[in-house]
Amino acid sequence: MRVFFDNGVVVEGRGFRVLVDPFKPFDESKYDAVLITHGHSDHVTRHVRRAFAVLTRETLQVLRVRYGVRPRKYVLARPGDRLDLGKFFLHVLNAGHVPGSVMYLIESRDGTVGLTGDFNPAGSNVVRGADAIEADVLVMEATYGSRHYVFPPRERLYEEIAALADRGEAPVAIRAGPLGKGQEMARLLPGNKLYLEPKVAALNRALGFPGGRELARGIKPNPGEVVVLGLTSRPPPGSLLVELSGHYAVAKPEGAVGIPLSNHADFPALLETALRSRAKRIYTVYGHVDELARWLNRLGLKASRIPPRGQTELTQWL
Repeated sequence: MRVFFDNGVVVEGRGFRVLVDPFKPFDESKYDAVLITHGHSDHVTRHVRRAFAVLTRETLQVLRVRYGVRPRKYVLARPGDRLDLGKFFLHVLNAGHVPGSVMYLIESRDGTVGLTGDFNPAGSNVVRGADAIEADVLVMEATYGSRHYVFPPRERLYEEIAALADRGEAPVAIRAGPLGKGQEMARLLPGNKLYLEPKVAALNRALGFPGGRELARGIKPNPGEVVVLGLTSRPPPGSLLVELSGHYAVAKPEGAVGIPLSNHADFPALLETALRSRAKRIYTVYGHVDELARWLNRLGLKASRIPPRGQTELTQWL
């Protein structure tokens, strides 16, 4: 069995090939299936419309609302499923990242390959924490795979956000990812004081998260009110800008309040997940891939960044 990276994670077994989380155009005829872990744009492309895909109902809604597409053929998966895809079985696990996010475990006669995508064992106020994952080979994210990224308890960060909104000195503009934190803020903050940028509001409606009003053109939030923006949107004049990202565990933004609220595993959680996986081989992908691999090797695991196409290795199962 081979595992490598080619604009997504590729797993090749005896008689099958799957592509996980493609983010650029790809030739769908080369793959038996495309596995989509969640709807963030660095894990999916509108070109999945031509493919046979496995994804959750929530991720299908994200594709429809954000990209205006759906795969030509698809299987809707839920955590706990074990799908028979002919030449391999596919186990579906909860990822705890954003609504509809999952991890996959490919089971074939050669062994098992686990694929975390983005995951968060801590969960949030809208998704429960990630399931444990065990596999012969584990492909795991390294977004915050540096020892500097240790996140405070999520409840403490929620309290900090709510306290900023309660000050009432100025409108509060929260800039964050529409998928994930957009739903968290709708559940955290009072709906009668909450405005949502249109693209955030549309996604919340599609995912079934009520709360807040859509920010129409010309509306200016008052002190004590909150508007949730996308990552690149400008805050209303005179508002207090609050940015939510795990990066603010080690850095602070200019002209804004930075709060390290993340939908990813922090460094200790990454180490714990790897150790508990009992994997004979670990490949790191996305983010601090080399640093995380070095730490995993120090802990006695066999780890490295995922190889690119053309530098694959054949894994011999024990």
